[in-house]
Amino acid sequence: MPHSSAWCHGNKQGAEYTMKSLANLSFASALDLALGESGLTRDDIGHGMGWSVSKTSRVFSHDDNYWPNMPSIPQLCAILGNDVLLDWLRVNTNELRVGRHELVPRLSELELLRLLSEIGKEMGDVNNAVNKALANDGLIDKQESKKIIRESYDVLSRYREVIVAMRAIQEGT
Repeated sequence: MPHSSAWCHGNKQGAEYTMKSLANLSFASALDLALGESGLTRDDIGHGMGWSVSKTSRVFSHDDNYWPNMPSIPQLCAILGNDVLLDWLRVNTNELRVGRHELVPRLSELELLRLLSEIGKEMGDVNNAVNKALANDGLIDKQESKKIIRESYDVLSRYREVIVAMRAIQEGT
């Protein structure tokens, strides 16, 4: 898909999300999406930010209303290697100005089928990573687990797009 202001590229692997798909996400969900598209673990991000294990845990916890401070967002985006959080801020700031109903994504049947096909490919990537890890010694080591987690986050981020689109249908917008 051509790059335009409506489409954003996530990581180097070419993951894409639409600006509109960010409108219905909470900040915690946007942070999860950014993490998933980064291909890094929470610990990798926390270490890169110089955060303690406790702070890292709190930042990424959906149950704890604790977020990175605003001045740290540019550094966080640089470590994540994507602009998901900046795009989320941009979309949700605009949403306050124009109203939520104008930003809700509407997927055509063809777009939904393509998205589901892409999810199937991502699930295959998880399966391949697991099989490759187990083929060597029947165990999954730390490095192999990182690869499996990265591939799993790709699946989650794509499923999140389906959930957002289905919520738009439920809300009748």
